[in-house]
Amino acid sequence: MSLPKSYVPKSASILGAARSGIAAAKFLAAKGVSVFISDSCPREKLEKILVENGLSGVRHEAGGHTDAVLLSEVIILSPGVPSDLTILKNARARNIPVWSEIELAYRFSDATWMAMTGSSGKSTTVSLLGSIMEASAAKYVVAGNIGVPLIGAVNTLSHSGFVVAEVSSFQLENIDLFRPHVAVVINLLKNHLDRYENEEAYYNAKKEIARNLTKDDVLILNGKDTRLRVWAEEFADRSAIAFFGTREPGHDCAYCENGVLYTQFGGVTEAVVELDKMKISGPHNQDNACAAALAAKSVGLPTIAIASGIVSFAGLPHRMEFVSEVNGVRYYNDSKATTAESVLCAVTAFGRNVHLIAGGRDKGCDFSIVKDALRTNARGVYLIGEAAGRISREWNELAPVAVYVSLEAAVRQASANAQRGDVVVLSPGCSSFDMFASYEDRGEAFRTIVRTLVEESR
Repeated sequence: MSLPKSYVPKSASILGAARSGIAAAKFLAAKGVSVFISDSCPREKLEKILVENGLSGVRHEAGGHTDAVLLSEVIILSPGVPSDLTILKNARARNIPVWSEIELAYRFSDATWMAMTGSSGKSTTVSLLGSIMEASAAKYVVAGNIGVPLIGAVNTLSHSGFVVAEVSSFQLENIDLFRPHVAVVINLLKNHLDRYENEEAYYNAKKEIARNLTKDDVLILNGKDTRLRVWAEEFADRSAIAFFGTREPGHDCAYCENGVLYTQFGGVTEAVVELDKMKISGPHNQDNACAAALAAKSVGLPTIAIASGIVSFAGLPHRMEFVSEVNGVRYYNDSKATTAESVLCAVTAFGRNVHLIAGGRDKGCDFSIVKDALRTNARGVYLIGEAAGRISREWNELAPVAVYVSLEAAVRQASANAQRGDVVVLSPGCSSFDMFASYEDRGEAFRTIVRTLVEESR
C-alpha cells in the first residue's frame, strides 16, 4: 500500500531499538505521532535504552514482536531486523505499510538526495562527497548506513541542501516513494548471504535504489562491473546513466588516466586532480574518488571544489587507520572491512610483510579471491570468530594460519611473530556481531589492545 509523500501517520510501530529505530521514535514522537517500540531484546535492556533517550513514556514491548505491532498505521523497520518476519508478513496482508528508515526520512525532507550503495566502498565514497560538499560551502549532511541515522539529520536541511546518504541493501528492502536525484552503485560483490537466499536476491535488493528514478535523475554505475553494465541497459530508458572508473565515449563519466582524475560531463572533459595529491591510496580509492566527483558534477558543484574536497580527504576511522608503531611494527585498524574484497585491498596495500587478523560473523563472502595476495604478502594469518573455521580451510597452506579465542589473543600472537618493518592489520572480512556490538566497537577494542602493547614496550 502506497501513501502520498505528504502523509503523516497518527500512529507508528517501530521494530528495532538500535540507533535508527530510536532516532525514528524521537522524530515521530516530536511530530505528535503515537509511537510503539517493539524489540527482541530483554525488557531491562530496552527500558534502559528508552530512559537514556528520553523515551520512557513511549509504549513498548520486549522479547519479541506481538500483534500489538499491527495496531499502528505504519511500521518502521530498523535495518538490522529481517524483512521476512511473520509479523511483517501479517502487516503486509493487512495493507499496513512497512517502511525503512530511509523511506521515512525521505518523506520528511525537501533537500536534494544523493544516495550511494554497493558491496564495498560506500562509506569512503559518501565521505569523499561530503568533503567535496564542505569545500563548496554547500549545506549538507552525510548520514545513513555510515552510522548517523538519516531521520535525525535531514530535519536540519532546507530545499537548497543536500542529503548524502549511504544506503544498504537492508534499508532498500522496504522503500516506497524513495527517489534520490543522484543514485550511485559502487560495485556488486558476493556478500550478505547470511541474510539473502542467493546472490541475485542480494543484488535485486541493491537495485531498488533505482526503482523510482526518472529522466530528471541520474544513475551512476561502476563501468568495470559487468553486472552493472547490464543494469545500465535495463535503466537506460528510465533515467540518465553515467559511468565511473572507465572512459565512456558519448556518456558522462569519470576516470583516471596518466595519473590524473578526469570528468567528462555535458560534453566537456576536465582534468580534476592529480592522483598523487590524494591522501588515500590504491586503485579502489581512485575509483571511489571518480564516483564522488561525478556525483558532485551531477548537482553542479564546481571543479575547483571537487579537487579540493578529494585532496583534503584523509580517510575514515576503522578504514586502514594507522594506530601506532611498536618496536618497529606498524598496526592498522581496518575493522570496517567486512567483505573479502576489502581484505584483499588490505593485504596488497603494504607489501610482503603482513600479519592479517580476520574473521567474525560469516556473511558468505568468497574468500578465495584473497588467496594469491596471501600467498605473496602474508607472513601470518590470525583468525577469530564464527567464520574462523571456514576461512582457515579456505586459506590453509597459503601462510601460517591459526585460530584464536579472542581478538586480544590474536593481536598478541601477531605481535610476538612480527619483526621490525612488518605490519599487523585487523581486516576482518566479516561482520562484528558474533563478538562485538559493531565494527566501531571491534576497531576500538583493537586500538585499546595496541595501546596496551605500546605501554608494555616502554
